[in-house]
Amino acid sequence: MKKFMTILGLIIAFNFSSFSQQITVTGIVTDDKDTPLPGVKVVEKGTNNGALTDFDGKYSITVQNNEELTLTYFFIGFDKQEIIVANRTTIDVQMSTDGQVLDEVVIVGYGSSRSKELTGASAKVKGENIEKLNLSRMDQALQGQISGVNINTNSGSPGGSSSIRIRGLSTFGDNDPLILVDGVVYDSDGLNALNPSDIESINVLKDATAGIYGVRAANGVIIVETKKGRLNSKPRIEFNAYKGVQQTAKKLNLLTAEEYAVIKNEMFAFGGQDMPFANTALGDGTNWQDSVFQSAPVESYNLSISGGTGNTRYSLGATYFSQQGIVGGAKSNFSRYNTRLNLSTDLSNNKN
Repeated sequence: MKKFMTILGLIIAFNFSSFSQQITVTGIVTDDKDTPLPGVKVVEKGTNNGALTDFDGKYSITVQNNEELTLTYFFIGFDKQEIIVANRTTIDVQMSTDGQVLDEVVIVGYGSSRSKELTGASAKVKGENIEKLNLSRMDQALQGQISGVNINTNSGSPGGSSSIRIRGLSTFGDNDPLILVDGVVYDSDGLNALNPSDIESINVLKDATAGIYGVRAANGVIIVETKKGRLNSKPRIEFNAYKGVQQTAKKLNLLTAEEYAVIKNEMFAFGGQDMPFANTALGDGTNWQDSVFQSAPVESYNLSISGGTGNTRYSLGATYFSQQGIVGGAKSNFSRYNTRLNLSTDLSNNKN
């Protein structure tokens, strides 16, 4: 009986100890103007245990208390915060806005606007994201990157033309969007003549925001900004290159010559006809896919110099790109040579 009571006492003490490790943390989450934030996600770091703030920004979460206990606060448009609990049961949090997201500049018309102030349907692709893709053509930078923008390739050959459609087809007339590169009008073929490494950003205007350009913008506007130098900066030299091989991603699984002869004999036999092949030991035969498709080398070399003085900024670039075809090899080769100079000077220091 004493042993039973001892064991029961240990179990109760263990349960009480386990229960005492849990604490409930409450608090209010606000923005930098002390306005309550509803829907903020509060998560016990390293676990799936979480809670959401209510309409008044209040939250309550039960967690396992220990020295490393940390609560993480998530909310779209605000910087993530991590706070060590340190045995506290009440923690009020003030979240700060994510300046990188809300202050991102979007080119609109002949000016620019910050993302948080823009109400029109627009999208932006940064140049650094384009460089990571190692693209051969500029239209590929938009493919799958922006909703409502469809890229249709008119030819599978290297450097082939393509068509760009923003939010489908118009009722009548031309369906091509207006393309501007540093304020100069381009067509889709001219767009592909650009070097993707020279691009600073691509802004796509998909609705009435593009109205400043007139009727030519009825099918949307694609605004391309090339890289520019910086004032009061030393010359910066960049060189990047890559070389690779392109191959057919998927081939048909074909029959060998012997398998084809056997199946065809069976078909004729089931139809009551004479079998066409007296001997089916024909071996593997020729896989014409291997004869048509081949490995196609692709290479790119890019050199750029940028910088600026007190009132002048410059950016100079030169590129060589070469790509052979998977079909045709060197006969369908596409080569592109690019040189670019972007130079701007402030004639006056008066900014009024």
